[in-house]
Amino acid sequence: MKKKIRSLIAMLLVFTMLFSVNASATFGAVDRHNGEIRTVTDIVGGIIDGAISFLGMLTPTPDWPTIDEYFAGESENFYEGTETFIDAPAEGAKWSLGFGKESLVPDNLRDGSKKYYTGGYFTQQVSGLYDDQRANAIALNDGSGRGTTVFVAIDGIGVGNTDIRAIRAAAEEKLKAKGIESDINAININATHCHTVVDTQGIGIDLILKIFRSFLTWLPFINQQRSIDLEFLDVMIDKASDSIVEAYENMEKGELYYFETVGIGKDESKGTYLEDEYSYLHNKRYDTEGYQHTWACFKFLPDNKESKPTIFSNIGAHPTTIDRETKLLSADFPNYMEERINEEGMNFMFIQGAQSPISVNKGGVQTQSILDEVAAIVAADENAKGYETPMILGYEYARLILEAQDKAEKVDPILNVKMAEYAVRLDTGLLSYGAIEGFIGTTTVRDESASTGYSIITETGYIEIGSDIVLLTVPGELVPQLIYGNVVSAEDSYLGTEWTLPATATLVPEGKTVLVMGLCNDAIGYIVPDNDYAHFIADSLWDMDGAEDVFGPYHRHYEEMLATGGTAASSTIGTLNELVKSENQ
Repeated sequence: MKKKIRSLIAMLLVFTMLFSVNASATFGAVDRHNGEIRTVTDIVGGIIDGAISFLGMLTPTPDWPTIDEYFAGESENFYEGTETFIDAPAEGAKWSLGFGKESLVPDNLRDGSKKYYTGGYFTQQVSGLYDDQRANAIALNDGSGRGTTVFVAIDGIGVGNTDIRAIRAAAEEKLKAKGIESDINAININATHCHTVVDTQGIGIDLILKIFRSFLTWLPFINQQRSIDLEFLDVMIDKASDSIVEAYENMEKGELYYFETVGIGKDESKGTYLEDEYSYLHNKRYDTEGYQHTWACFKFLPDNKESKPTIFSNIGAHPTTIDRETKLLSADFPNYMEERINEEGMNFMFIQGAQSPISVNKGGVQTQSILDEVAAIVAADENAKGYETPMILGYEYARLILEAQDKAEKVDPILNVKMAEYAVRLDTGLLSYGAIEGFIGTTTVRDESASTGYSIITETGYIEIGSDIVLLTVPGELVPQLIYGNVVSAEDSYLGTEWTLPATATLVPEGKTVLVMGLCNDAIGYIVPDNDYAHFIADSLWDMDGAEDVFGPYHRHYEEMLATGGTAASSTIGTLNELVKSENQ
């Protein structure tokens, strides 16, 4: 089905070649590396890019500020983090944590009176609920007097930066309306990347429909619209901000602990699997090591024994386990992790990590009690068919987390946060087109240094939790090797060049655990190494999954279909590395 979808998109874009007036191709250096593929790809890709540029001429482009104007002004609803960093807990300091949870499901979907497009499968619509789509929030304070940091997880494919900022503004307004003086120093909003929930970004069939609708905006009764469903957008902003307010109001003192599960992600067939680990993950783009193999877990125990403990856990893995033909909304395996941990009397929040090419092995679970339990659920409920895999994986992951709690070690009350804004240049493509023309929720600026004349402003961050744990925030689907090392070599890369930036984790002091909060504070698409970036048409032209036998060590390039361009990785890692170095000198 995935191949059908990408082929459909390719055909739609090729169809626009009939209207192209600005085709271009790049021939330089193609004879040295991947020459056959690069020559043809550049020709076809150049024609498509010209067609997309022509489409932009037919669409009213918003009057974006220049990049210089943006950075000269004061950023709205952006938080820089803590004013200072500390190396030891403040005298007498204790952790405080609050938890909030809200459903994002509109009433007219809950009662089945309106269908909504999902964000992951382009043409899929849901007409009712199997479980839920939520915003979970945690407010965390280290007792040092430097403010409260909020972390939010929204069930969805991704959330654009302008919508992130709208949620922040709504939360602050609601706290103010309650007479609460906020000391929030950062609100970091992460998308879980669940596919079979209402589209939270506007990258789907609605984007194509809104593009064609925009050609008629010269008529006085037709206005240009965002591609996300506006009714859902209002609900998402309202309920996500409610979850932040609840978390802030619910803060109470206690102790914070950290632990990890057994490993779950190494690939036995490639010789990197250990006998005591579970092969529940695989890297679908690269054969190399360099991604997270354990669930990283924090557990908060309130001093008040009547209050619920809270677990929040992080790993990079796509929640894409549900049959895309299903018609009922589901938040995939994170929902069933939460369900099981809730049954144990604890709150739970899933934080998505660096998961660009990381998928789950759907048939890997061998725990018989869980298989029997889910089989009984399906036997008793016909609607459960198609949802067995997220249940199995969710219950299994929860089991691993619950069984690993005895390894938890106390975390010192230290919370240092440094956030930064930076620019990412836009190349031609579906996501870039949506950003330039104002269909998706990006913070777009005019930028003469970009090939399209536009860039987006996004965010990244460096966070220290305790003395030994670092959490990095990135605004898209990041290839994890960019953080952990083993980035694709020049020999194996599409462009035949070296990746020159150091892996971010190597800049962090030795001995510290490095985690990633992906799709955080924006949704700029896939962030792949610059040296392995190809025009998205390459995957459709050459069937990259099977091209190795004929053309050499090529990787699939499906990810580039939804990416800002070939410099997203260097822009992101470059900015992140500077943040890390500035706080560790």
